[in-house]
Amino acid sequence: MRDATAVGGQRAVLDAARAMHAERRAFALALVVIADGSTYRKPGALALVGADGTHVGVISGGCLEPGLEVLAREALSAGAPRVTVFDTRSDDDLLFGSGSGCRGRMQVLALPCEPGRPGDGVEAIIRAGIERRPVTLSLAALAPDLFDAGEVTVQATPQLLLVGASPEARPLLRIARTLGWYCSVADHREALLAPDRIGAADRVVPLRPEPALKAVSAERFDAALVMTHVASTDLEALRGLATRDVPYIGLLGPLARRDELLAQLAPMERATLEPRLHAPVGLPLGGDGPEAIALAIAAELQSVFHAR
Repeated sequence: MRDATAVGGQRAVLDAARAMHAERRAFALALVVIADGSTYRKPGALALVGADGTHVGVISGGCLEPGLEVLAREALSAGAPRVTVFDTRSDDDLLFGSGSGCRGRMQVLALPCEPGRPGDGVEAIIRAGIERRPVTLSLAALAPDLFDAGEVTVQATPQLLLVGASPEARPLLRIARTLGWYCSVADHREALLAPDRIGAADRVVPLRPEPALKAVSAERFDAALVMTHVASTDLEALRGLATRDVPYIGLLGPLARRDELLAQLAPMERATLEPRLHAPVGLPLGGDGPEAIALAIAAELQSVFHAR
């Protein structure tokens, strides 16, 4: 059974690469560099194949993984990058190839990382993961024998701030962790922050919204959710977020509550918040209760993070 606290997504690959690099365990980092047509993963996607058989992340629904492992072993054996193309666009692939029927073409570069020979590209990707930022890599620099031009960007893992450890926080944190997002939770009601109540969070800030936002002022957040279920505390959070550069701000609660809170803000605060404010937060999926609300919020965030 899968551990409910296990990290997923691209973050799982980056965490595994960082750990294996620190432990001096050989592995190959697979990077999707080109994708045309219908493909399971897009450029910048990562997967890891260890010399010991470790496999973290995927580039397909399973049909291309045997070929990925062959590619990774070739890179490790040669001690140099190797590239291959997985082309599932033809009818022949249904009978004699992977059988996926995806009708796409994907070029994948395998970068070996061995003790004493880590490779600049792998280290750059790991370093960007640690710093939680995107990194754009020159293909000619990664593999000069294979490419003379082009570049690929590995996107940063999304970072989410929950202002309020409401009942929706625990299921939302579980979904977010499965997707590989970094999550911080702030709430001055310390009893609500107990690990057995809230679950797994990357950072817990036991403060009211205003000092909590100051405590995390050096961090970059892709989204902040105001969800304390207390009007005065939500208002404090909105005031603090009005001056923060967070592109997405979600507010839990009905439309009437949103309007009452906005009416109490200064005109300048409303002007800076409204273009970024999603209220009520979440897609209208239907259902009620903490789990259904958490799913609706996560679905909207996933759509926003991927510009859909």
